[in-house]
Amino acid sequence: MTTRSREARLLYEQLRALEQQAREARSRAGCRYSRREVVQALAKPPYGRRIGDQRISDWVPTRDKEPKVPSDRSSDDVLALVRLWSSWAGESVNERHWRNLLEQAQPVRVLRTVPAGPGRPVREFTDPFTLAVHEAIDGDGASGLPLLPLYVERQHDRWLADVVNGLVARSAGQPGGVLAVLVGESSTGKTRACWEALNLLPPDWQLVLPLVPSPTEALIAALAEITPRTVLWLDEIHRFLSGDRGEQAAAHLREVLSDPRRGPLLVLGTTWPDLWADLVKPREDGDRGDPHAQARALLTGKHFRVPDTFEDTDVPELRRRAAADGRLKEALEQGEPGRITQYLAGGRALIHRYETATALQRALIESAMDVRRLGHDTPFPRILLEASIRHYLSAHQYDLVADGDIEHALAELSQPSRGIRGPLTPVTFRGPGGPRVLTDDVRLADYLDQHGRKERRTKAPPAGLWDALVDHAARDSLIALAGAARDRGHLRIALRLLAAGVEAGVPGAAVAGAQFLEEEERPEEALLWCLPLAEAGNIAAMEQVASLVEATRPDVAVAWHKKAAEAGGTYGWLLAGMLLCRAGAFADAELCFRRAAHAGVHGGHGELAHLLQKAGRTEEALVHLQQEAEASGGYAVAETAALMRQRGDNGLTVLAWLLFRAAEEGSKDWVGIPWAEHALIRHLAMDAVLRTRLWSLVDDEGQDSAARRYVSALLGYVEGLAKGDCREKDTDTPEALRQQGRLTEALVLYRKEADTGRRDAVAQVAALYEQLGRPSEALAWYRRAVAGGDPEVIPQLARLMTAAVGPDATFDWLKSCADRHGEKDYPDQRSAVAELLRIAGRTDEALTWLRRASWTGDPYAWRQYAELLEAAGRTEDAQDLRRYGWEPNGEISKPWSAAPPVVQRLGHARTAED
Repeated sequence: MTTRSREARLLYEQLRALEQQAREARSRAGCRYSRREVVQALAKPPYGRRIGDQRISDWVPTRDKEPKVPSDRSSDDVLALVRLWSSWAGESVNERHWRNLLEQAQPVRVLRTVPAGPGRPVREFTDPFTLAVHEAIDGDGASGLPLLPLYVERQHDRWLADVVNGLVARSAGQPGGVLAVLVGESSTGKTRACWEALNLLPPDWQLVLPLVPSPTEALIAALAEITPRTVLWLDEIHRFLSGDRGEQAAAHLREVLSDPRRGPLLVLGTTWPDLWADLVKPREDGDRGDPHAQARALLTGKHFRVPDTFEDTDVPELRRRAAADGRLKEALEQGEPGRITQYLAGGRALIHRYETATALQRALIESAMDVRRLGHDTPFPRILLEASIRHYLSAHQYDLVADGDIEHALAELSQPSRGIRGPLTPVTFRGPGGPRVLTDDVRLADYLDQHGRKERRTKAPPAGLWDALVDHAARDSLIALAGAARDRGHLRIALRLLAAGVEAGVPGAAVAGAQFLEEEERPEEALLWCLPLAEAGNIAAMEQVASLVEATRPDVAVAWHKKAAEAGGTYGWLLAGMLLCRAGAFADAELCFRRAAHAGVHGGHGELAHLLQKAGRTEEALVHLQQEAEASGGYAVAETAALMRQRGDNGLTVLAWLLFRAAEEGSKDWVGIPWAEHALIRHLAMDAVLRTRLWSLVDDEGQDSAARRYVSALLGYVEGLAKGDCREKDTDTPEALRQQGRLTEALVLYRKEADTGRRDAVAQVAALYEQLGRPSEALAWYRRAVAGGDPEVIPQLARLMTAAVGPDATFDWLKSCADRHGEKDYPDQRSAVAELLRIAGRTDEALTWLRRASWTGDPYAWRQYAELLEAAGRTEDAQDLRRYGWEPNGEISKPWSAAPPVVQRLGHARTAED
């Protein structure tokens, strides 16, 4: 035996016990068991390991001889053996346990070099609660239960296992990084699944948990030092990718994941569906900026949705596990059908405690719910709740609150029940080897947080809560809270929150204030917010100042763009060059574009090429246009091909270049117009000689058959295009049938398209039914179109529905539907319904409805309210609302000053000329 004989013996005994379980299970199933069958099974998928009978006999001898300790190189073979025996025995595999056994059984040897990067070995994380896995109910005091309930693998676990195993398997050959995010409601098992996935990692991997001083800053710092064979734990990933530096963190993480020198790297994340949607939502026309462009690029396609309930296929294994774990059994018997993880995490118990709480306790919980849904990060200062509760109690109830009552209520709410934390718990931390330290922050239970977002989404936060947030919110949440205030039309409050951020030294608060004022068409005041910061060297402020003075002082804007570029700003040289072009300073513009192109700025080579082309410097222009096309694709490809033809390049030369671009475009899953493909088709359509030469290649029997088919199809299409025959001539399309008066046939085809998910086809079906004189069926399909988010058909629906059920029922249904879709970012439905209400003479009803929609956070409702006021002849009120917003009680705000806090304190104004 080796110097670790005890650990080696433990490994042998557990392997022998597992083999015996597999043998007995095979026997019960009427199957034969032998080591030869084991060897054969290991050689097949999913194991693919060639392990001889002799090696198995060395590790688990069949006769009375000393077992050998598997070497490091054999660890993967042993794990494959464990997986096979476990599957035969009907057991799940705790790979972390087996990897630890294997490592501990090795002889004592020189310690491996400890990685220089951040984090600790994965095997040292033995407490799941340090990684925010939910504690489980205690099973009515049953003894001997493990920390966590027995685990049942589900579909998202299998997806996650494929991601992790794939990374580990290829780490020796082509190391890289992978990101996997589980998206699901609270207490559905996301973090537990990630914890179980750690079992799949070899024991020499590190785990990094970036939290201090803030999640975003800690992530940026960790990425600068990250080493290969690291797992980055980003539970609640929205905390890391939001806020002032969230985009910087997302961009840095994208860079690290794509760097083979930093891999293998595994990034595990979780988040809730609505927060995920905020991070990946595409930018739309009219949006204020694109706050999550980097996060969207990082996250899109990297997630798996965790269902709220157990699928029917999971229940048999769940029942088998429940026989050995009373907590699972209780969840099966007493919980809602399928909602096992929620019951285990105490979700129902938390709701019960909330619903049966005293008035003071309920006020504390509801103020915490509102603070969170308005955008405050978790945890939050306890003093914020204490300052808020008066607005959640009646005057009489608040008068009865005695000294010490709040302290007592918080203490009761923090008490655990059945092994899970209470609704509101104080935040503590413990340094390495140090005592537990109690902070002044509190945390709302996740389950109640999500419950509050759903149940209170239509309730307006008390007006006094906004004042409490200005005075007591955590500094890192002030910008997010300002955004929530602005979405609701509370412009004065939004600016107060940003001013509080400036005074607290929050990075980005002053620039955010300037952007806010610029977008609200108050550029002079916006300049006061960002000019001092720009003069101090802040790049974002420099860019903001340049943007503010572009229209009135383009020469000053050019100077600021150049300063920003010299300080490290991305687009400064490009924007300066564009302004100089407009002013006719082409020589200076050329110098700026060259610097932008040299820095690799998107569009730099393209703008330079256009300038050179206008100056008649075609050869130079073509060089830069090609570089733009090869780096960024897009329209530059078509422009380059046109310029190559204009220069007189051979058709085959242009074709060869375009083919490379088309191949690159296809390999990158190009979204939008396939410019390279269009340019390729156009080039062939313009060159009959080239098409003839390509047809000769198609006729060459020596060519690859797949290539011949592709070229043949392409040339056939292009020939038709060249002859003008590629117009739509199919008389069997639904629109063509409709134009021919064949309405019934068109209806059949449109219904098929609607059933496959084509949204505009639903409205076509409704219109055809109406045209055929079948109003009831038309009404049903118009309702389906509106329910699917289509606002264009609302007038038609209102007309038919009013005739069928009357105006009151019609507008009640329309408002309900528009409210639902307003929350899903279809505000045009609310606008359309509000306009119909106004036309029907129900303006006050429309205004009340839009005011309530604004309370839910619809960022368009208060602006639609202003439009409705203007249409009703209340022009002055509409103008005041647009400029000053309104108060939480619904009154239009009085004029307020937008001077920045520094100016207010010093009592003087600062202008751009300073």
